Amino acid sequence: MNISNISAKERRIFILAALGLLCISSFLHFWKIGEVPNGFYPDESSVGYNAWCIAETGADEYGIKFPVFFKCFDNYQDPVYVYALAGFMKIFGPEKWVARLPGGIFHLLASIAFFFLATKYVRNRWICIAGAFVISILPWLFPLSRTGIGGYLPMVMGMTAGWYFIMDAVGRRSMASAVFAGFFWAFTMYSHQIGRPMGAVLLICFVISMNKLILKRMKIFALFSSIYLICMLPMIVYVCNHPESMTKRFSSLSVWRNAGGFYEIMARIIERYLEYFNPFFLFVSGDPILRHHTGESGELYIFMLPFIIAGIYIFYRRFARNPYVRFAVLALVAYPVAAVFTLNHFHSTRSMDGAVVWPIIFIAGMAYIFRRRSEKIFKVGFYSLLIFFIFEAGLYMSNYFGRYVEKSRLEFTAPIVEALEFSFKNMKSGETLYISESAIPQKINTEFKPFWYSSLLFFGKVPPSVYQEQGIPREYICLYQGQSLGKGILIRSNIVSFKDEGGIVRSVQNNEQIPENGTLIRQFPILKGEKAFLELYCIK
Repeated sequence: MNISNISAKERRIFILAALGLLCISSFLHFWKIGEVPNGFYPDESSVGYNAWCIAETGADEYGIKFPVFFKCFDNYQDPVYVYALAGFMKIFGPEKWVARLPGGIFHLLASIAFFFLATKYVRNRWICIAGAFVISILPWLFPLSRTGIGGYLPMVMGMTAGWYFIMDAVGRRSMASAVFAGFFWAFTMYSHQIGRPMGAVLLICFVISMNKLILKRMKIFALFSSIYLICMLPMIVYVCNHPESMTKRFSSLSVWRNAGGFYEIMARIIERYLEYFNPFFLFVSGDPILRHHTGESGELYIFMLPFIIAGIYIFYRRFARNPYVRFAVLALVAYPVAAVFTLNHFHSTRSMDGAVVWPIIFIAGMAYIFRRRSEKIFKVGFYSLLIFFIFEAGLYMSNYFGRYVEKSRLEFTAPIVEALEFSFKNMKSGETLYISESAIPQKINTEFKPFWYSSLLFFGKVPPSVYQEQGIPREYICLYQGQSLGKGILIRSNIVSFKDEGGIVRSVQNNEQIPENGTLIRQFPILKGEKAFLELYCIK
């Protein structure tokens, strides 16, 4: 069904259906976005505070004007999410829901871009819109879209739009699409560090699959390449001057780290490559990291499996004669490449191009089964799978907004975040927040670095100009080390944890001295069902 060739009534029905699905998806993305997931990861605080710095001063936390990359945690944050967030920070200020807002917006834009990409593979626009809705609530993407952790969703949006425009440019000899393709592929590279190897691999797959067509469209491809290189120039110049911005993170995660030799490295790479085609990863268990995933489903919905099998069959038949299909198949084969060179297993964010590639195969299979619905077995199977999808998606969302909230508390550092929010809300003018080392999960210095300073800046709403000039103001936020305290609030833990000689974590009662002028006013549970708390004392 081509929407341009249908009646006005059918077009209205299609548009209303599209808007209805967009409303459902938007509600799921933005409902309780400041509360679910519970807590606020330090990366979210860092991104949010740097965006506020840009909005207020035009410089990052270090006072560098409009940087290409943002230095933080002795590492580098990518620019797209920070700059996209800056406008919201200017209007609303540093709030959790504000910091997470762009993630949902980029996910919705990615699903809209996927609708147009799907039209390059499937003629039926109802199938395309169904695919767009599925990708808008896909377990691979949905949890991250409700956080402010980096540029994963901008990367997916750029990748999806770039894929559509580069195929449209070469297929229709469209100069405008070539320009947009160059922009969006560069956008992918700027969005997240993992988008750089992913984008490079996908573009190589495109050239291999479209080589004959590219030769016939050299002007179009040259225009695309020119726009892409022009957009990449700021990054190229920056990386030449600061090579560590490109390599520092990878050097600590590379698969050859602590390897015994070439054969061990190759064994690790092959093992990890095969993991990303493991049905349990894709449809049952997913990424074990709770920041990325709920831990109670696969990266894809189970209902997609029969459609994916049908899609693989269709792509196998069309591989030799259809360059678009060749591109998708090569992209599927290559999708784990960025992930296999890192130590982690089953890492969904380093294989996130799979969240675009697998759904393309899914809609191809869906269209094939729908075309054969005149046969009873295909008709019953098709509609049964759609009913199962409604049940499965409902179950997933029930878990996400239910058990996952409590399950992911520690992953998103909820206890200390709740303590900080309560403290800053209840402190009076001129009072100080004192924080004991026992309250912080990692080792810190007097400036609360390397990680936790960003959370203090964000929740304490320390003006960017103040921090850029003098750091964290000690009269407002101070490390407690047993000294006498003025008026304010003290945060400490009632337990301290350590590793014994066998590497087992032990917890004992915290014998840290409590100030005589301190009164216990609140406790925040660290672990549900255990007597471990963050304690807040009012210092008079």
